[in-house]
Amino acid sequence: MYKVRAKVVKMKGRCHYHNKGDYIEAEDDLLTVPDGKKICLWSLSALLPFLSAVQREHDEPSDWLSTVDYIQCPDSSVEVLWEIEKIPV
Repeated sequence: MYKVRAKVVKMKGRCHYHNKGDYIEAEDDLLTVPDGKKICLWSLSALLPFLSAVQREHDEPSDWLSTVDYIQCPDSSVEVLWEIEKIPV
């Protein structure tokens, strides 16, 4: 199992909620947002399906989840790119 960190690495336009370097973490069935920070529902809706899925080992060559490194927020008014990092626990 892995802890998964999603971090904002690129922004195009002005997002009212996130800044470059903001992150959230998922470990087991818990989502952690640093104190004083928030996550918008647009980004969360894009990230949520992947956070629990990429916590597990993916050893099948045809499993595309092991190749997911970035998730883009679906909000059409701004491009926020989240990097997915797997941290061994």
